[in-house]
Amino acid sequence: MSLPAPPAAPSPPPPQTRSGLWQRLRGAPRRTLLINIGLALLVIIILVFALMTAFAPRENPNPVRTVAVTRGTVTASVTASGNSESSLATPVSFVTNGVLKTVDVKPGDVVTTGQVLATIDPASAQTTLDTALAQLANAQAALAQAQAGPTDIKRQQDALAVTQAQQSVDAANDTLSTARKQKDLDQTSTNTAIKNAQAKLDTDTRAQNALVNTAEQNLRSCQQAPPTTTPTTASAGVASTGSSPTSNDCTSQKNALTNARNTRTSTLQADQQAITTAKQNQKNTLLNDQKAIDSAEAQVTSAESNVKSAQLSQQANLHPQTPEQIAQARANVDSAQVSVDSAQRGVNETTLVAPQDGKVLSVANKVGEVTTGGSSLGSSGTTSGGSANAAANTAATSSGTGFIVIANPSQLAVTANIAEADAAKVQLGQAARITFPATSATATGTVTQITPQSTVSNNVVQYPVQVSLATAPPGIGVGNTASLSITTGTKSGVLVAPTSAITSTGNRHTVVVRRGDQDVTVPVEIGIVGDTTTEIVGGVNEGDQLVLPTVATSTNNGFPRGGGGGGGGG
Repeated sequence: MSLPAPPAAPSPPPPQTRSGLWQRLRGAPRRTLLINIGLALLVIIILVFALMTAFAPRENPNPVRTVAVTRGTVTASVTASGNSESSLATPVSFVTNGVLKTVDVKPGDVVTTGQVLATIDPASAQTTLDTALAQLANAQAALAQAQAGPTDIKRQQDALAVTQAQQSVDAANDTLSTARKQKDLDQTSTNTAIKNAQAKLDTDTRAQNALVNTAEQNLRSCQQAPPTTTPTTASAGVASTGSSPTSNDCTSQKNALTNARNTRTSTLQADQQAITTAKQNQKNTLLNDQKAIDSAEAQVTSAESNVKSAQLSQQANLHPQTPEQIAQARANVDSAQVSVDSAQRGVNETTLVAPQDGKVLSVANKVGEVTTGGSSLGSSGTTSGGSANAAANTAATSSGTGFIVIANPSQLAVTANIAEADAAKVQLGQAARITFPATSATATGTVTQITPQSTVSNNVVQYPVQVSLATAPPGIGVGNTASLSITTGTKSGVLVAPTSAITSTGNRHTVVVRRGDQDVTVPVEIGIVGDTTTEIVGGVNEGDQLVLPTVATSTNNGFPRGGGGGGGGG
């Protein structure tokens, strides 16, 4: 029996040709067609960018930088800031002692050269001048008499000279009497002060001893008293009649005795010091009084000598003078004129004048007080311009103080606190550059003072350093903020390398030298370290290429780079 034939397989669909795909695209909606085309273009662009990025030549993002060792100049400096102040403060004082009659200035006043600052009582100086003038008149009269011969007028002049000389004696005796009376008054007043101080010591000794004795008695009484008792606590509601002893520690009495003894010691020490001070004051006062007496006695002796001289001249003028006697008379006139000039200076010196333009910083005394002359430099009276300038210049270098201190605003300095490590590099005479930030003005100067006494600020030891300006810029005065740059060292014609090329660890310094294709670490010796460059003393040669530290940078513009790093493969 024959089997039935299998059913025929279905025929495959006809292959889709390019024209069929295009037909389908053409048959699609227009909007879908545009979207498909855009996506295809975007895929193509991404593929192209990826291929360009992957096969593009790669640059080192951190190129190695080198610099050659050269010869040049290295300058090291120290910087700080401070405020401008006057560097020329002139102390001025009277030449002689005296009682202040007027004080015409006060701190803060602006004065000019020659302006009157103060005066002292001129009575004594005026008396000396009057005496010298009288002596000059006598000498001139004697010369005229010698030249003209004896006349009635000359005889009258001789008599007048004797009278005037006697008046000078009387005036000198009055001055001497006044000086002696003053010494007696001072002797009495200082003795009284000493007695009062001694009496206070005696009174305080008795009083303080009594207080100590009382405290000691109280302590003994406490220590000798029987111990106190306290009742025994009752139990179960039953009263107890017993007691327990309590010791006396007498703490308050002991403290009272200690306080009494301490008070006695401090009080008696203060009283003893008051006695010592009173005695020293008496010694100083009586010494000054004796000096005044000695001076007055010298004036009396001189005046009496003048009387004798006038009397002798009166007798001599009764006879004709020889040429030699006339020459001597002329010399006497010259000598008397010198005495008058000296006495006139003494009168002038009772007026204190400013030796320079400036501002008054301080005034030491008030009207009625005694000022001591000669304690500091200064200019007074009608001192010539040259002398005033010399005094001012000398005073500018003096650290002393005077009756009045005047600052010159045209001579400025800046004082700044410099850290200990930097201050060790600063020396007198070093050049500095000063900048005033408020006006951008600049000036040059030199280091003129290094204070050896340090200060501590925020646990940093600092030393005050003063830089004096060569010339103050216009508009700059006392109190302006300033920045200093002090040149502490400079060398020229030395090997120089950037400071950034040197690696320092303690006292060891190294550089990286490029030799061919290799970088070699080389130890070096350094000298002056400047702001940006450093002196190389040894280890490398001129022309050697030093490798500078690499600074990391990004060159990918935010896109990841394809492949490995610059030094490796895939």
